[in-house]
Amino acid sequence: MNFNPIILSVPLFFFLIGIELLVESWKRQKSYRLNDAITNINMGTSQQTVGSLLKILIPLGIYEFTFSQFAIFQIKDTWLNYIILFIAYDFCYYWAHRMSHEVNLLWSGHVVHHQSEEYNLAVALRQSWFSSILTAPFYVPLALAGFPTEMLVWVGAINLTYQFWIHTEAVDKLGFLEYFMNTPSHHRVHHGRNEKYIDRNHAGVFIVWDKMFGTFQAEEERPVYGITTPLASWNPVWANFANYVAIYKQMQETPRFWDKIKVIFYPPGWRPAELGGQMPIPAVDRETTPKFNPIIPPALNYYALFQYFVITGGALAFFLTESKLPTDQRITGAMLIIVAVVLNGAILEARRWAWVGELVRLLATCGILYWILQGTAQFSLWIGVCVGLTIISFLWTLTLRKYFLLKK
Repeated sequence: MNFNPIILSVPLFFFLIGIELLVESWKRQKSYRLNDAITNINMGTSQQTVGSLLKILIPLGIYEFTFSQFAIFQIKDTWLNYIILFIAYDFCYYWAHRMSHEVNLLWSGHVVHHQSEEYNLAVALRQSWFSSILTAPFYVPLALAGFPTEMLVWVGAINLTYQFWIHTEAVDKLGFLEYFMNTPSHHRVHHGRNEKYIDRNHAGVFIVWDKMFGTFQAEEERPVYGITTPLASWNPVWANFANYVAIYKQMQETPRFWDKIKVIFYPPGWRPAELGGQMPIPAVDRETTPKFNPIIPPALNYYALFQYFVITGGALAFFLTESKLPTDQRITGAMLIIVAVVLNGAILEARRWAWVGELVRLLATCGILYWILQGTAQFSLWIGVCVGLTIISFLWTLTLRKYFLLKK
């Protein structure tokens, strides 16, 4: 299946983010920071970009192969079977999600979603490049049972869309729904790094799984969000690889072979006794715990915001057309998006190398888009728009040089 149903939900996602911002303004609350929100959505953009290249070959490929070769039954796509699959999928999701917190290797794929130190609907879009690959085996039982791949894709999309709206502080507890559904209150706990909140409330849609298997924690005080070792970066590539690097370094420091293996498959923070044992969970306080928030000149924020809109629009166009592109153009287009979001993050940190990198990217973008768009309908219009935006961006970047050189 080449079509990604999640793309259909993108307008709804942005509409709800707009509503949340209006509610926050009315309540005089603040859970959004420009740099954090841009990074969260750029993370989602890069995840969909990488996923467009990997999804068919790996996660769905594993499922389709299992279904076609080993399915015990052939389940038809009736409404009743969709409901059964929706419940079964959420059960599998619970275990995939729980193990992604309790196994260090799997945590490396999932940690990306928890790195933000804010909690809002934009955080829901912050997704890992590799999590779906690492957790693919948890859904194999559904393939063995005989649920077709297309049913799984649609049910998975509905499950993920449901989980979007629970990433908010604008909604308080929801009465009787708290007993059996995953709600914003329950999921705030899951994103907390307070000691009593860590590794709790893993459900996707039905919180009953956590209550059944002993991982439920009700929300008491509002959590401090993020991870115990903050990422301190707006770089999407580093965000996806940071924990793998940490595992590698920890394995180097661990003397015995079997302890090195345990570093990979034991819970995050595990160490042998002679190295201090399980790493302690730092105490945090909502009022005093600092957040990563590098201060940069407003001009760079304005430019980063402008490029964020351009990148997001270009990425959406890519997602809607990439299945029709030849492989070399798909890979090149995907790499162009990845480079763009990395540089967008570097601009938000005022990295000195970002200025030169952005100029090179803008020049390369013209050539790449000419190559990809040639021969398409309304070629002159689209290439004119792209060249126009690139010229504006190039000239704007030239005026920003002094701001990048301020940072050592």
